[in-house]
Amino acid sequence: MSVVLVVDPLAQTSQRVAQALVGTRLTIRTARDASDAEVILDREEVVAVFTAVVLPGGNPYDLTRSVHARHPEAPVFLVSGGFDVVNSERAAEAGVAGRLSRPFTSEAVRRALEGAMGPLQPELAEGEGESAEETLDPASFEALAEVEPFAFGEPSPRPAATRPAAPRLVGAPVPVAAPPVADERRASFLPRDWRALPPVQVDPEVVGPAMERAILAVLPEVVEIVINKALTTSPAFREMIEVAVEAALREELPAIARKAIRERMAEIERGEG
Repeated sequence: MSVVLVVDPLAQTSQRVAQALVGTRLTIRTARDASDAEVILDREEVVAVFTAVVLPGGNPYDLTRSVHARHPEAPVFLVSGGFDVVNSERAAEAGVAGRLSRPFTSEAVRRALEGAMGPLQPELAEGEGESAEETLDPASFEALAEVEPFAFGEPSPRPAATRPAAPRLVGAPVPVAAPPVADERRASFLPRDWRALPPVQVDPEVVGPAMERAILAVLPEVVEIVINKALTTSPAFREMIEVAVEAALREELPAIARKAIRERMAEIERGEG
């Protein structure tokens, strides 16, 4: 059975890939870290891999090399989001096929797979066997030709055999409409020309402290909002706060009263009362 491996601790990634594989002959396997992925690579027929950029127990570049050592024709796609830093040079050297940026859709996953592997074969109906001749839909090849290459920076070299070319179809209609806007663009804040922009090199040593200062600057307001929301929506939280306040008052009230009385007596003696 042909397997698409998803290596990501976030469940959303595997959900999107699973949705993209519905109705195909591919099945999904998931791994939360690099070590689990290595086990699956050894025992399954892996045809494609989606791996998080921030990967527990390893890094996506070494994992990509490991994938190609066992399954040379399997494309590997990086999955990034937020402030994840992608090393474009290491990705190209390892042979990464492309990159998905969160948030992305199941349609984006399918386009990425078809761009690297060709049209995905539909799932066999019950009782249906493998056919020596496949019916080719000219429209599917024309649509595939309109999909923009799914890569970042300079595309990494891949063997020609792993990217099957669409057969030349005599009399096929020539598309005249402009390519549609990709779904992942609609679902994100990326500019329309993001594929043509050079990759931005980010220094974590600079970005990390800046992000920490920004978070600390807004943290008090965020905590206040969270507490107010919890007090108005959660009876259990209100009860917990009431008990804590009552216990604090019992412990601290005598000392507070003594301090207040002494300060008032001092004011009277100074004639301020």
